[in-house]
Parts: sequence; C-alpha cells; structure tokens
Amino acid sequence: MSLIPLTASLIRRAATDETYAQDLYDVVASNPIAFDGLVSAPVERVDLGWLSASEWHWFACWREGMGASLDELLIDYLAFMAASRAARFELRGLVMRHPATMERAPGARASDRQLEDTGLRWLQRHALLVPDRLELARDALQYATPAAWFTLRVLTSFDDQRSEDVRRELQAFAEERELSPELTREWTRRD
Repeated sequence: MSLIPLTASLIRRAATDETYAQDLYDVVASNPIAFDGLVSAPVERVDLGWLSASEWHWFACWREGMGASLDELLIDYLAFMAASRAARFELRGLVMRHPATMERAPGARASDRQLEDTGLRWLQRHALLVPDRLELARDALQYATPAAWFTLRVLTSFDDQRSEDVRRELQAFAEERELSPELTREWTRRD
C-alpha cells in the first residue's frame, strides 16, 4: 500500500514550509517503513491525484535529496504537466543533476537503446521527442553536468535540420566563450 495518501497533507505543507519539511524528514529518517514507502517505493499512478504538479516536483527533489532513484512515472507526469518554460527547466535540472544519472552519463552512448539508468533513458527519449531542441540544448548548457553533455550528444546525433541547428548553436556558444576543445568534445563526440 502506498503511503502517499496518508502523508499527502504533510507533503503539501512541506512543499511550502521548511518547518513541515523538517517534520517530514524527521519522520522518514527515523522510521524504516516510512523511508521505504516515501523514498524507496515507486510512485503509483493512483497516487498522482493526491498532489499538485508543483508539490510533486518538490517531492521528487526531496526524494532525490534522501538518496532515491528517479521515478520514471513521476518524471513522465511532471513532463506532461510542465506547461511553463520555468517548469520545463526545473524538471530537466532534476534529471540532469541526479547523482546516479550524472555518474553513468560519461560512458553512455547517445545511440544506445538499452540504457539502464532511468534519468539517461528519460533524457534520451525527451531529446528525441522535444519540439524545441534549441530550448533543451540551452538548458543543458545551463546545467553543465555529464548528464547535460549526454543530452547534447543525443540532440546532435541525427542527420536532420534540427540537429544541425543545435550543432550550429553549440559551436557559436563555444566560440563566443572561447571554450576548450576538451570541453566541447563532451558535447559532440560520436558513439
């Protein structure tokens, strides 16, 4: 049984009040059942109605801070709900800064269809489907993590106009800032 319905009220309060956030942390840190149910257990589809998108985003960040893996259902839900530019940027950051995703990103190939890491799978799929590849590329440049470089490699791995536009934007970015070839190689290396 999911603990989300039982703790939704506290999560809602914690998302906007640090005192409640500390209360939530204290409960979860001292109780293995609560830890398992709120940090380790996957979010269930039926749970999504208990919190708003902004509350789920807060909760996803909080779970990450507690050492949780990314939850694919939750990330997909947040992507679906991310109507504003700020929401898309924050969601991408959640994934691009996730410790496990950053750790696995340097060895990941943009063309690999069997990625084991949830974050890398999501970034790859997102890069393939995103309507505005330049927006995603700019976000990746802002986050500047190994997972962000992986995203740029996916964005530039196609032989189409949109990938060419991203390659041009990245080249202009690097030239303007006189970035070293060692750094830009992380964006452009081919598998």
